[in-house]
Amino acid sequence: MEQLGERDQKVLGAIVEEFVQTAEPVGSRYLMKKRRFAFSPATIRNVMADLEDLGYLAQPHTSAGRQPTDKGYRYYVDHLMAAEPPLVQDRRRIRRQMSALEHPDVDGLLDSASRVLSATAHQLGVVIAPRFETSVFRRIEFVLLREGRVLVILVSQSGVVHHRPVEAAEIGSQDELDQMANYLNSLLQDLPLQAVKEKILAEMATEKALYDSLLQRALKLGNRILEDAPTTDGVFLGDPSTLLGHPEFANATKMRSIFEAFEKKGLLLRLLERASRASGIQVLIGQENALTDLSDCAVVSASYGKPGRAQGSLGVIGPTRMDYARVMGLVDFTARLLGELLEAL
Repeated sequence: MEQLGERDQKVLGAIVEEFVQTAEPVGSRYLMKKRRFAFSPATIRNVMADLEDLGYLAQPHTSAGRQPTDKGYRYYVDHLMAAEPPLVQDRRRIRRQMSALEHPDVDGLLDSASRVLSATAHQLGVVIAPRFETSVFRRIEFVLLREGRVLVILVSQSGVVHHRPVEAAEIGSQDELDQMANYLNSLLQDLPLQAVKEKILAEMATEKALYDSLLQRALKLGNRILEDAPTTDGVFLGDPSTLLGHPEFANATKMRSIFEAFEKKGLLLRLLERASRASGIQVLIGQENALTDLSDCAVVSASYGKPGRAQGSLGVIGPTRMDYARVMGLVDFTARLLGELLEAL
């Protein structure tokens, strides 16, 4: 993307900011009155025409002013703005809502984050749970349900819990199960879950395990739950109706197609997965997101959680006519706060 001159940057930045506020194409006279540029309306018109030729602006009708294209928004985000820290009242609202859970757990916090992002940013908030298979082992528990049936509970460092009942006719008592859990917790502590299964299989082949019935049964039980571990993330959506107030989505057909896209959780996973692998705020504008149903939308996202451990991602989806500076600040603050609250569980 070419580097624009100072005058071009001022005009482009002004048009983006005015269009975000009004949702109306911006004309040269309006821009002159609002911004009091040190150059003439004729010069502004020439600059606007040049920016249109370069693909940064579009003119919806011959008699209308200009509005930003995806390329124009991209230049603005990359070169002309910086994320704004959330206002005090927004920070308080986010922290209050996310700290209000009576019995906080991972799912409750992720759901709360998606909802408060929707309400505060006036876009659709989306939160993706950390991928279970990339988490770090915290502990395993065995609970005797009845003779021959055991509930196996696997907890990751990020707080994600996976559990399933398994048939285990050879198990006689809860005390025996507690000994098995203690052994596995000592063996597997702080291992990435991707390495846990390999560790268990290797341990099962050792001479000690082969001749110790308790250890062999413990390893088999641990291996059973890993075979059925989830391979997809949980997706938490805020309130899609927050998008109804945007004129871009006034068309019922367009709104229906967008709502249908939100129901496809796999699409949202792919949309935000880049954020979970990257640092900082990620911004996808319009056609950049490669999802046809959301080609008129922008996505602002960030990862949460400690680097080196399983990380999830969160963000907002809204029209490309988005207050990027404000939304980026809200997403960054919410991601940091969510990471803190999860760490404290």
